[in-house]
Amino acid sequence: MKFASLIAAAAPLVVAAATPWQQQALSAAGPFIDKANSDWAGAIVKGDADLLASPYDEHAIFVGRDGSVSIGKVAVRAMYASRRPSSKIVRASIRSDGRAAHDPNDVYEWGTATMIVRSADGTKQTSSRYLTVWHHKQERWLITHNIAF
Repeated sequence: MKFASLIAAAAPLVVAAATPWQQQALSAAGPFIDKANSDWAGAIVKGDADLLASPYDEHAIFVGRDGSVSIGKVAVRAMYASRRPSSKIVRASIRSDGRAAHDPNDVYEWGTATMIVRSADGTKQTSSRYLTVWHHKQERWLITHNIAF
């Protein structure tokens, strides 16, 4: 917990120390990341696979917590559409814990996704950390790699 607090406290300093191209990349990617995160919480509850897959690049790679790999936007959409009918996500939230510009066209984002899931076994809360690579492509920022762990 102390480490997470230290990272959160240092984040503004890292952004403030960013070079102009890093600041520009983070500023340009920010609205796309924020929209995708905002859309995710409602779409995961509704099971809207189209909306969940919309920020992904055509050749994106998604690695799930269980080690499963979905390659391509179509496969990511299919993964989201294949939820088990025996469980229902009743509430979800996502928190972006940090972002870093690797170069002018690539931004790394990391955070935590939390869901309340109802199934025959009862209602449980589950959380997962994630690391996402956002790439600038034709006036948009798209997810090229997403790892849940």
